Amino acid sequence: MIAVQNLELRAGARLLMEEVTFRIDKGDKIGLVGRNGAGKTTMTKVLAGLTLPADGTVTRSGTIGYLPQDPKVDDMSQLARDRILSARGLDGVARKMRQAQDDMASEDPAVRAKGMRRYDRLEAEFIAGGGYAAESEAAVITSNLDLPERVLAQPLSTLSGGQRRRVELARILFSNADTMLLDEPTNHLDADSIMWLRDFLKNFSGGLMVISHDVDLMELVVNRVFYLDANRCVIDQYNMGWKNYLTQREQDEHRRKRERANAQKKANALMEQANKMRAKATKAV
Repeated sequence: MIAVQNLELRAGARLLMEEVTFRIDKGDKIGLVGRNGAGKTTMTKVLAGLTLPADGTVTRSGTIGYLPQDPKVDDMSQLARDRILSARGLDGVARKMRQAQDDMASEDPAVRAKGMRRYDRLEAEFIAGGGYAAESEAAVITSNLDLPERVLAQPLSTLSGGQRRRVELARILFSNADTMLLDEPTNHLDADSIMWLRDFLKNFSGGLMVISHDVDLMELVVNRVFYLDANRCVIDQYNMGWKNYLTQREQDEHRRKRERANAQKKANALMEQANKMRAKATKAV
């Protein structure tokens, strides 16, 4: 769960939004939309705790999985598989098990025996942590994101940017996070992977905020829509699905356009009246 109270965001001196209040609870699937530069990515970074807001509070409970547009990883020597397993803390044990397996293949009987004892102990630890079941679950995710075994066995440093981003997406989906914040998750995915991801997110039971240009994903997945209005520096919150949002948004825009026209008409009338009064005053003098 994430609770936001009186949030203010800025890009340098420029105000992006102010006095924004909302919650992301279990079952909320929020589509975050708005024109480029409105502050969508800034918002998700603040919600994830990577940057601080200009004002207001963000309260987080439970685990959060955040997929930025350009993921950064400190240890690029880490294997892709281990990066994914690290979401549940299984990467260290898996790495030690591989080392023990190497020792078990040694020609030195003492090294082999030590490797076997170490492997048995590590495997017990791995199983206790749900290791093999988790590996199977991770394999389903990676397969559907077009990450074959040869890629998973490589260090992150050898992968393309698109492959690394798919590894990060797999890690977030595998993490069992209570709340997911996904910034353009369909980037670098093929059509089959996108279709699978839509179904995965539709069935996800936690809280979700997603930025995406994939209209089909938004239509299938989201049950709330937050529109970042860059002109008014506010978030318009629509507690409805995508199709209903589009209809309601169009109606709201027409209403605001009429309100602006009426306000301008009144301002012009007042200005005209003031000009006439000044003209009369000038003649009287």
